[in-house]
Amino acid sequence: MNGGEQPTTSLEPSQKGKGKMPNPCTEDRFAGCLVGLAIGDALGMPFEGLGARFIQAHHQTVTEFLPGDDLAAGQYTDDTKMMLCLADSIVDNGGVNPEDVARRFVAWFDSGDLRGIGMTCLEAILNLTGGTPWRESGKRGEWAAGNGTAMRIAPVGLVDCLDLESLREDCWATSVITHNNPEAVAGATAVAYVIARLLRGDRKPEALLTEAADFVGQCEVSRRLQKAHLLLERDTPTLEALAELGTSGYVVETVASALYCFLRTPQDFLSTCSSAVVAGGDTDTTAAVAGAISGAYNGIDKLPAHLVSQVEDSQRLQKLAGDLYLLAQRADQP
Repeated sequence: MNGGEQPTTSLEPSQKGKGKMPNPCTEDRFAGCLVGLAIGDALGMPFEGLGARFIQAHHQTVTEFLPGDDLAAGQYTDDTKMMLCLADSIVDNGGVNPEDVARRFVAWFDSGDLRGIGMTCLEAILNLTGGTPWRESGKRGEWAAGNGTAMRIAPVGLVDCLDLESLREDCWATSVITHNNPEAVAGATAVAYVIARLLRGDRKPEALLTEAADFVGQCEVSRRLQKAHLLLERDTPTLEALAELGTSGYVVETVASALYCFLRTPQDFLSTCSSAVVAGGDTDTTAAVAGAISGAYNGIDKLPAHLVSQVEDSQRLQKLAGDLYLLAQRADQP
């Protein structure tokens, strides 16, 4: 729990409090989440910004790493870079410390290894370097509803998987550093909630769209999730559904489309990520979010072994996942 400003939306009574660590909540699934995010990011990296029609004219599926303009095959983008800043901070501080997360974003910026950083994140980090406190550094207004929060939030879903009150608060605190916008916060919260629910043993993933919509409350994110639920009930083909849900950098579109990809093929990690990529748009982020969710559900042992070994920093990601698992276990102690 971050101890900062309290979010305005309350939890349903049945969602409050902590529960015992369920059997499905294993280190394998923590690792699947972080490595799955990086794999999705790296699969989508070469196609970022391209249209669906163009991609599909050359690739019916994307199942191998390919090089991008500035990155080698298997390398990840700013999506995973920012997730690593958050995960490292959580591990080193024993929980979410937004001031430390902000410092790590600045240190990453100072390293120069930005890998396609978005303008909203860049503006916020420049504010931080100028001395603006983390509560005030994030961009506000309708143009701040980007997916930079949802792409990096997975570690919060992991470490707070047994405490949904802390999850909600930590999603707010880590989001507003760069995106001080209610939709950006809601999108991150929805992703973290889905990851937590999967880790808590929810073996009926088809219910996640409506559950996540209820958890974040009435907003554009929840309305798009409800729309995705209707499309899923109609058995709408994935690419047709994503064309309707959207695949831009708008967080409302990213979260709904990533979840749709997962729910169409919940036990097939590669199909989930491939669908997110060939749908075009912000391919690396949609696939990163979809990969994190699918990885949390399936575990690293069910991810393609060659992609696990080839993705950049695989061992570091697995080590971080283990550290986050230990933190979540400590939270489970009476």
